[in-house]
Amino acid sequence: MTTMQATARGQVEREQAHDLYWQGHADQGAEAVALLGEDGRVLRATAAFDALLPGDRWSALPGERARIAAAIARATARTAPQPAAVRFCRGSGAALILIARPIPWPTRLLHAPAGVAIATLVDPTHRPAPATPLWREAFDLTPAEAELAALLMGGHSLESAAAARDCRPATLRVHLRHVFAKTGVSRQSDLVALLARMGRG
Repeated sequence: MTTMQATARGQVEREQAHDLYWQGHADQGAEAVALLGEDGRVLRATAAFDALLPGDRWSALPGERARIAAAIARATARTAPQPAAVRFCRGSGAALILIARPIPWPTRLLHAPAGVAIATLVDPTHRPAPATPLWREAFDLTPAEAELAALLMGGHSLESAAAARDCRPATLRVHLRHVFAKTGVSRQSDLVALLARMGRG
């Protein structure tokens, strides 16, 4: 193998590593994520990211553009990059949250990704579909228990969940005790955090 062939082969392998690293992020369902380069530009983005932020237009407001640029600069810094988050308004007035996390050095050395940071967009108004089939399978929840869990995940209190289901709160307290016993948690906040980690439906 000539030096030129070895160099070309090495370049192909590096590009495949870039693709594999990015694919691991892009395959996380419908997450709104993008790969950022050293200069803070978006190198690659998922369809969900593009839907929330078409045309790479972060914000129409100059003050917000400066805050976004500062957050991205922290995550893409050459020396001691740090995660950063900023809330900003899109042109329509709807708010988004940008979370920029540097790609750890060990990961960068191992996978040699094309970018240096991952940007995630969070729409505070969007509530993902509950993963009730996964919850039922993992914890052996009944349909009524899974429905209660979905209501709690949606922000309901026990009382408002009872009103939504047209039943008494005492009935839901019994279901909630069963859900706690099956999932191994003892507080609603812990239950919501556990179910949220299981992802979308």
